[in-house]
Amino acid sequence: MKPIIVGITGNVKEMPAMSGIHFDAVSRQLSEGVKEAGGVPIVIPVGTPDLAKVYVNMVDKLILSGGQNVDPRFYGEEKEVDCDDYCLERDEFELALVREALAQGKPIFAVCRGMQLLNVALGGTLNQNIDNHWQSKFQGTAHEVEVKPNSRVSRLVESGSRINSIHRQSVKELAPSLVATARDPRDGTIEAYESRHGTPILGIQWHPELILESRSSQHLFKFLVHQL
Repeated sequence: MKPIIVGITGNVKEMPAMSGIHFDAVSRQLSEGVKEAGGVPIVIPVGTPDLAKVYVNMVDKLILSGGQNVDPRFYGEEKEVDCDDYCLERDEFELALVREALAQGKPIFAVCRGMQLLNVALGGTLNQNIDNHWQSKFQGTAHEVEVKPNSRVSRLVESGSRINSIHRQSVKELAPSLVATARDPRDGTIEAYESRHGTPILGIQWHPELILESRSSQHLFKFLVHQL
């Protein structure tokens, strides 16, 4: 059988801090999740928008990974928070990847920041700063999730499942082509969405790759590789 190639967007990290040495970085757990599900992961380093078509041509499916805040200029707002956790180069490149993946009809699985950026790319907006959604440790879970019946997510994640919460921004206005399929029961924050029609899209606000031992995370990666 032809292998399923899954492209994972990378980040730029200075390591060690203030060393001036930068690395292309992505969570190893994301690539492990893809491999355990039977796919072949490829890390896509941050590049220029003109390279988007080349990269999307190479892959069967695309994962938009987590990371920095999305610059609010892309949804028509000014910055409201005193924070330097932005990367304009990455925003511009990943927006180009999204446009190309949609043009080629290639499925997109978006995680945390990726979910936020994809919503913006499709015409939605973000809450620039939200409280009570950043857990103290990357390990473990933070709260339950309420899943919409008869959605894609409902076949993968049971309502009441516990998920992690490592984000300071969230979806505000959902893009018209998307439908919310899971929420945080504490405050209604959108925790998952999917496409109404057209190119298959699944956005997840939590980090399933950090809880790979859970059955729901395994189901998500298997769905990505074999069905999305």
